[in-house]
Amino acid sequence: MKRKLVRISIVLFLLALPLVAWRIYLARVINQQLTQVRAAGLPTNGEELNQWYPAVPDNQNAALVLTQAFALRQLYPDTRSNLVFKFKLPKRGQALSREQTDLLEGYVALNEARLKKADEALQLPASRYPIDCTKLMDTLLPHLGWLKEIAELHQFKAHLELESGNGTSASSNIVTILALARTLHPEPCLISQVVKLKLIDMAFATLERRAAASAFSLPEAQNLSAAFAQADPAGSVVHGLIGDRAMTIPYFRMTRAEADKIRPPGGDESRKDSPLPYNGPAILRLIGYYELDYGSYLIGMNKALVLLSNSPPENLRASGYLFRAGEGSKKRQRPLSAQVFSGYAGLVWRKNESIARQRLALTALAIENFRNENGRLPEDLDELVPRFLVEVSEDPFVGIELEYRRTEKGYVIYSVGRDREDNDGLEQSDKKQSDDKKSFDITFTVDR
Repeated sequence: MKRKLVRISIVLFLLALPLVAWRIYLARVINQQLTQVRAAGLPTNGEELNQWYPAVPDNQNAALVLTQAFALRQLYPDTRSNLVFKFKLPKRGQALSREQTDLLEGYVALNEARLKKADEALQLPASRYPIDCTKLMDTLLPHLGWLKEIAELHQFKAHLELESGNGTSASSNIVTILALARTLHPEPCLISQVVKLKLIDMAFATLERRAAASAFSLPEAQNLSAAFAQADPAGSVVHGLIGDRAMTIPYFRMTRAEADKIRPPGGDESRKDSPLPYNGPAILRLIGYYELDYGSYLIGMNKALVLLSNSPPENLRASGYLFRAGEGSKKRQRPLSAQVFSGYAGLVWRKNESIARQRLALTALAIENFRNENGRLPEDLDELVPRFLVEVSEDPFVGIELEYRRTEKGYVIYSVGRDREDNDGLEQSDKKQSDDKKSFDITFTVDR
């Protein structure tokens, strides 16, 4: 009997040996990847992410004062508030109707105290919103919606000023929108960086209307140029992905008890089809199935961030890599990495769209300064160098200079956009005129 038990033990040991070796190998790969991340000074969990998000003294923190501004929100006492929430500005070149003007003027007036407090906040030199990243993907970010509302108020004010012929005041609101966007610059959450890009896009659209209204004064153009130069859309997605990686890593080894501390039981993460490992069969955890997914995620994210850190348009390679990584993980039944990679693939293009808009804005302001000084528009963008631009900006989608065309009433400058095809300056609103009914360029058009 004793010999039989010994033989059984030897057989079990021999059977377990490959599994133990496999698990040791996976642990080594994962530890190497984590060591690489930490050696770069980057976070790998919520606690480290809280430390990575720079602390700011209360008396220097714009975010804390902005939270006071959020609380001052005022609404119409009737259905007009719903009209404000659904309001869309008319197309470029179209004036606000009398009803629209009254609606926006009344709403801005109701929120003057809110705007004043936000302006007070933006006088402070730094920003850190009060968030707790140990909640990982359940981290509460209520300030994002409130911040967008204040930016919209400034956009409304800018358009009302343009209707009144006050271009300089309109420009000050554009500068404020960009300052609001900068308060999100250090925030290590991808959704926060996407909202930041949205605010930059709002400022860009408002600048286009401002440029069409009248000439800029020199100080006005200088202030706008400085504000757009500080917008920094280039680093936004990389910064956000670093934060999201730190928030995702703990899920690969999280127990249900740990998950319940983050969110009460019964949420979406408890569904049977959830990709989170603690919802899976114990046998899969035993054999290292989810560790393999974990290693794939770390290797994929490390490489994607390297590719994404390249200058445009080389950074677009990250999109193709993330798409292939997502498809590969899906094919190999690695659920969590497959879901994450697939969700990130389109962000690279979103980043380059904002880079294009920033470069178009700076180029347009240089053109306007040239026009003020010379009494005419430049024949080509090279005329702007070096007095008005250090160099002509490249299109972040193709790596050649932005396109510039004189028109009957003014000019258009544009990037070819996501399809990387020159659609002759076709605006998004006119995309149905393209051959495939969906192609367009990223344009900045001035008819003046």
